[in-house]
Amino acid sequence: MPRQHYLSNLLKDLESALQDSNANWKIVVGHHPIRSIGHHGETKELKKQLLPLLEANNVDMYINGHDHCLEHITSNTSQVQFLTSGGGSKAWKGDIDRLNKGGVKFFYDGQGFMSLELRQTDVKIVFYDVFGKVLHNFNLFKQLSTAI
Repeated sequence: MPRQHYLSNLLKDLESALQDSNANWKIVVGHHPIRSIGHHGETKELKKQLLPLLEANNVDMYINGHDHCLEHITSNTSQVQFLTSGGGSKAWKGDIDRLNKGGVKFFYDGQGFMSLELRQTDVKIVFYDVFGKVLHNFNLFKQLSTAI
C-alpha cells in the first residue's frame, strides 16, 4: 500500500474514533512530536496533517516520545497541550531550538518521566527527573456537560 494511502486511512480512522468518543478527556499518543524544541524538533508532516484533526476534534493532549527530553508546550491558537516524555534514555544536554520557544512552559533535557492522574473534571500532569524529583507540574480542568 502506498504511504500516502496508508496515512490517509490512518487519519480517517483516528478522526472517526475521536468523533465517536464521548470521553471527558481526549488524549492522543504518538511517537514523533508535533511541537518540540528538542534535538529532533517539530514534525512538519504531523503539524500539517494531524494537528488540524486534533484541534477540530477537541483533543486535550498530544503525548509523544522521540525527542530525548521532557517538555510541556502550549499554544495561543490551539487547545492541545503538547507533552514530550522521551527522557528515558539519551539526554542531549543543551541541544535545543532556541528560536522556536513560543509556548514552552517547561523543558528538561535530562533523563526522567511523566505521570498523568485523570479524573472526570481535572487532570494532574507531573514531570520527574530520574530520581523522582518533581521538575514541573500543572493541572487542567473541565466542566462536566449536563444533559437537560
